[in-house]
Amino acid sequence: MDLDFVRIECEVTSDIAAQLTVLLYDGLRNFDVHFKTSSCLTLHEVCPSCREHDVCPYWMVFSQKLSSDPEIVRLHQKPPLPFALYINEKVSLLSTDTVTVGLVIIGTAVNHVEHFHTALLGMVERTVCSVNNPAPYALQSYSLDYQGVRHGLLPGTLLPDNVILFSGHHILHDSVHSDSIRISLKSPLRLLCHGATIHLFDFAPFFRSQMRRCSSFCAYYGSGKLDLDFGQLSARAQNVTVFDDQIRYSQPRWSKRQNKAGLIGSAECSGLVEPMSALLFLGSYFNAGKGATFGSGQYEIEVM
Repeated sequence: MDLDFVRIECEVTSDIAAQLTVLLYDGLRNFDVHFKTSSCLTLHEVCPSCREHDVCPYWMVFSQKLSSDPEIVRLHQKPPLPFALYINEKVSLLSTDTVTVGLVIIGTAVNHVEHFHTALLGMVERTVCSVNNPAPYALQSYSLDYQGVRHGLLPGTLLPDNVILFSGHHILHDSVHSDSIRISLKSPLRLLCHGATIHLFDFAPFFRSQMRRCSSFCAYYGSGKLDLDFGQLSARAQNVTVFDDQIRYSQPRWSKRQNKAGLIGSAECSGLVEPMSALLFLGSYFNAGKGATFGSGQYEIEVM
């Protein structure tokens, strides 16, 4: 199994970073519009009937075409979109703050990294310009490496030659296992159980959700099956203990809409078996739960 992916970020430095954060979260759902503008070969055609859709980057990324393998369809049904967006806000002691919009491009979608980069910059610039009397701002984009170190993508940079390619196989198999971790939910996590939203953090459904998500990415956009004993890991997840639980179901600052609420905060988890911590670390690049593609369920893993 392998699953390649790329991580890029666009950072805005501005006096109105907090206001931009609210607007950017609202704008994430329109990312497809910016991607289509940058990549569609026939903008005025309806996609399914377009004569170019078999070679069009927009169709390849957003069509969520089912696999020709009936076993993959049985296990995963509709594939997830092959990217995940996230937002980080940083308040400094200086007069200007920063807000960062990140994008993880997954599997075969890395072939279209130039269109993703153009769409990301376009989305951010349009959001900044939508503000009445916008303040001066600086905009920079980066490719990130395994340590999270940023490498600047200058105007005219050739992509994908100058972006850093991650290996899911490397992360999953070379990460040091830990039976105790801290999970920090940075944006609202929304998980469903029997059709109802979970309001209390429970390790087992969270882990199962990420196991399915990573497996689906590997099946549809990677080199094949994620080689795990799903039944055994699912059963063992029930025995993981959650303590120092500071995770609460709450409304994020950037939205008052009820459907944007979710689990936010951190908790320690003990009793993990191999390769649970490595799988969750891999999954942290892709967000979790409902709306993961568009910024929900962003989380970090810390080894205890």
